[in-house]
Amino acid sequence: MTLAGAVCRVGRTFRLGPVDLSVEPGAVCGVGGPNGAGKTTLLRVVAGLLPLTSGTRTVDGRALYLRSGAGARGGQRVADAIAVAAALAGRDVDPMGALDTVGMSGMAWRRVRSLSSGERARLTLALAAAVDPEVLCLDEPFAHLDGAGGDIVRSVVARLAAAGTAVVIASPRPADVGTLADATLTVDDGTVRIA
Repeated sequence: MTLAGAVCRVGRTFRLGPVDLSVEPGAVCGVGGPNGAGKTTLLRVVAGLLPLTSGTRTVDGRALYLRSGAGARGGQRVADAIAVAAALAGRDVDPMGALDTVGMSGMAWRRVRSLSSGERARLTLALAAAVDPEVLCLDEPFAHLDGAGGDIVRSVVARLAAAGTAVVIASPRPADVGTLADATLTVDDGTVRIA
């Protein structure tokens, strides 16, 4: 994934850039910075969800943006949410395997709306594992999770990176990403700097 001179503006409002960034397959990039600095905007640009005002974005394959606790509809059963996400990505995945990865195999038939915020955060990780994108943007994946949940995030990210997924993780607390990151960036008022 490469951004070259990428600038994102909405109307007259400056959001981000210019940004030059390259994240190789299998690399993990941590993105830190205060709330409102532009971390989410950067991830949404990387995933192709926000159009560029100028510059270029190049991604070989599928890019996925997931906010912690999002990615599934409230009325879906947990296993169905994973099966649907995988099918939309053209993958045939055993939902139980993805749920087992995040310690949720006993919750397969519960409705998403009945999950706690921490359980929804773990479901987001199971969805990421099931889709297995070439580029994965995780927006505050440690939110709503305890220490054991944070370990699950690190485990899933490490597994995806080992399989060749480029992972970009935004967190207001750089210690969350820790040694998992190959590189760390800081976003402040739409400007991206190497940390």
